[in-house]
Amino acid sequence: MSESKDFDFDTMMDKLSNTIEDVLENLMNESIENSVIGALQDSLPEALSESLSDFEFVLTDGTVVRPRQYMKLLSPDKSRLILLYGGLRVDGCSLNVQTGIGSWETFAVYQNREDAIAALLKVKNAMDSGALSFEL
Repeated sequence: MSESKDFDFDTMMDKLSNTIEDVLENLMNESIENSVIGALQDSLPEALSESLSDFEFVLTDGTVVRPRQYMKLLSPDKSRLILLYGGLRVDGCSLNVQTGIGSWETFAVYQNREDAIAALLKVKNAMDSGALSFEL
């Protein structure tokens, strides 16, 4: 019976409330930070590209410097159009594409590895030929 006298329900509720508030605050901060980073990674390169699209100069040795153009890639099911940063890789039966600095995503899944490699080669050839957009 002496234990129940020492138990302070209000103190326990205050501690629990403070713990829940801290956890929620940390989750919200992390979620906001991830959203802001994602938005910047998605929009900053395109914004810079648009603002620098006419930015061109010639070095003293005659080399012409132009901003890099990223190819737009349309998925096989026509559900996604992305700016391709240049990285392509096959993982099993999946074609993975680089969508940002250090960011990769599965872009299409094929029946077998050979089909995924064939798709990678098609995209590579389009990039090598200077295409501004390509549809798988």
